[in-house]
Amino acid sequence: MTQAPSATRVAVVTGAARGIGARIADRLEEAGYFVYRADVLPGAPLALDVADRASVRAAFGRVGAERGGLDVLVNNAGLLAAGPFEQTSGEAWDRLLGVNLTGVFNCVTAALPLLRGRPGASIINIASVSAEKGGGAMGNVWYGATKAGVVAMTRGLGRELGPSGIRVNAISPSVIDTYMVREHFSPEVRERVLTRFPLGRLATEDDVAGVAVFLASPAAGFITGETISVDGGFLRT
Repeated sequence: MTQAPSATRVAVVTGAARGIGARIADRLEEAGYFVYRADVLPGAPLALDVADRASVRAAFGRVGAERGGLDVLVNNAGLLAAGPFEQTSGEAWDRLLGVNLTGVFNCVTAALPLLRGRPGASIINIASVSAEKGGGAMGNVWYGATKAGVVAMTRGLGRELGPSGIRVNAISPSVIDTYMVREHFSPEVRERVLTRFPLGRLATEDDVAGVAVFLASPAAGFITGETISVDGGFLRT
């Protein structure tokens, strides 16, 4: 998408090459932000491996040099792990933890100097209902554990960074109808999972992106340390 040259508010969205991250980036651009679409995939406008501190420092250094600051950070990059916990290897756990939790730490640490002093600065983390379920409709125990860490980090950062005027919130989606989910769902599994949602459908990328834009906006100016479930009633069943 072509960005308006007059855009003055700056956002970084990680994992933005496709899926939820791409849609959040689209919606932020529509709202007038200059958006850096960061991803580890080749061809991303902003090359970034959230699990690699050197990569993170280089990426946010570029943002600072080009734009002078940052208004919104969306920590969306993540990996999914499904199946029984005994089937997860130590190597897979290290990678899952490195992206889903350490990646948030790395990006927040690098972004803070750019966020300080920016009116309405906001950090938005993408968690999961698996944080409350300890797994859930798709994610396994280890996945849920990493996302529970994101929820705890969100609450603590909301408290610590509030005096600096930086709001920190999280979005906790249920199963979202994305490429990552379709890789794991057979038609039979999909139908079984749908019975667990009172609204009768999976979440869409727009369901999550709309909440992200709200949390970045002045309309959410007195909300911090919160995790908003976007789950179609899943946690209430």
